[in-house]
Amino acid sequence: MLAVPDQAIESVARRVCADRTPAVLLHCAGALGKDAYGTFQKRGVAFGAFHPLLSFADPRHPPDMRGACIGISGDRHARSMANALARALGARPITAHPGPVPGPAYHAAAALIANGTASLAHVGVDLLVGLGIGRRDAAHGVAALLESVASNVRTMGTPAALTGPIARGDADTVRRHRAVLPKRALHVYDAVAPAILAAARARGLSPAAIRRIQRALRED
Repeated sequence: MLAVPDQAIESVARRVCADRTPAVLLHCAGALGKDAYGTFQKRGVAFGAFHPLLSFADPRHPPDMRGACIGISGDRHARSMANALARALGARPITAHPGPVPGPAYHAAAALIANGTASLAHVGVDLLVGLGIGRRDAAHGVAALLESVASNVRTMGTPAALTGPIARGDADTVRRHRAVLPKRALHVYDAVAPAILAAARARGLSPAAIRRIQRALRED
């Protein structure tokens, strides 16, 4: 298992195979598939990828693998080993045909969710702190909110898990939001709103309600 920086995978694989010949080599890079090994090949070695769809922010407190999805690709024997390993960890192996998973688009989706969510949480915590709430309490509240969203996505899927004024077509509340937000948070709100509106459209928001929301988002 090669848990090393993306650019080091090929060179580390060569060094590992120079010392011994493993049956399977798996790397953990989400943006790369078998191409992570470059031109390196060795007879008798199956090459593959094993990428946990999880956020690893603190090495001292890794996330629980149980119930997580693992992106898997590679040679047949590598995929078989990766599947067995994922299931032994209580995780859910995922593959795509023709793929690639892992790969750039797969990793972009993961980065958008993990890093976008953490960044939005940072903006939200700052807003609550600005209202006089302690940062620890604000972070706890935002975390609980995110956990409820994750639970809804897991049980209901998307876009059914969407809630809030845009999902309801409540243009007046959107105007009130925009009127009180500080400049930095308003830029974030306006940048994210079109994606929320697209999800609301997929959820069944009427064309008339969509137009009302769009007008509210254009007002200064």
